[in-house]
Amino acid sequence: MSTPAQAVPRPTFTLSAIAGLAGLVIIGCLVAAVAPAIDHASNPTATRPGLISFLGVGLTVLALTVVLLLFGLRGMLPRTGIFVGAAIGYNALLLAVKLGLGPIAIYAQNDWYRAHALPPGQYGEDPGFSFLTNPLAYPGVAALMAILYGGAFFLLYLIFKSGLQRKLGMRVALERRAVQLIIAMFCIAVAGAVTLLGLLGFIEYAFSIVYAGTVALLIAVDLIAAIALCSIAFNEASEQAAALRNVTVLSTFAWIGLAFIAAYHIIWVVFLLTLVSTWPLKPWSYISAGAK
Repeated sequence: MSTPAQAVPRPTFTLSAIAGLAGLVIIGCLVAAVAPAIDHASNPTATRPGLISFLGVGLTVLALTVVLLLFGLRGMLPRTGIFVGAAIGYNALLLAVKLGLGPIAIYAQNDWYRAHALPPGQYGEDPGFSFLTNPLAYPGVAALMAILYGGAFFLLYLIFKSGLQRKLGMRVALERRAVQLIIAMFCIAVAGAVTLLGLLGFIEYAFSIVYAGTVALLIAVDLIAAIALCSIAFNEASEQAAALRNVTVLSTFAWIGLAFIAAYHIIWVVFLLTLVSTWPLKPWSYISAGAK
């Protein structure tokens, strides 16, 4: 009886990948801090961020992502046009939600709160944000969102890893770095939830998105399309891994994909903190008789 062929590992250039991802985070955070300031300076009377903030940050991070996928990580990932197109596509859709539609939904809810504010001197609950006005809530919110995105990505990895095992007729071990990343993301998310402020902020953030009307629908369609494109990218990586009998083609994509998700959420924290400090959200309050 012949024994199953063993997959031959190939170099993964981990240090250069980590350096590239670190550069993405550093430059992304710098732009996330600077773009809103330029936006506000160009239109100081605006009550909400504009295109300079959203496009300035989103397009910059997307451009850096594309450069990393096409050049910086080229030797580590599948080189087929379908894989590259799908990988760029689903990352672009994730960025559209994280750095565009999500924050837009918050400010749409903020506009509603301002429109329904009670006049001074009237009894009642004045609508507004209860937790997202506190900067300390945002790291916890980001951690909880990251584990949701990362968990969905890791689940796709497990599904395609199982299929690759059947194709190769051999056991394929879990990617160590991917497992370490998802465990770290889970632990940080648990810490964010335990602080309670992060959990309540996450619920308030989700509430803002759900009640954002058309923006909520766009976010839903965007995420479904992102899952579809991510599945195509995983399928291409799995097919190439089977053809080359090289499991690192799939496993390397798994940990790099999770690292991109973590990087986007770090940038999101800086971006949202900058936005709410520049264009403050309306706080919830109780207005009593005679209040000014």
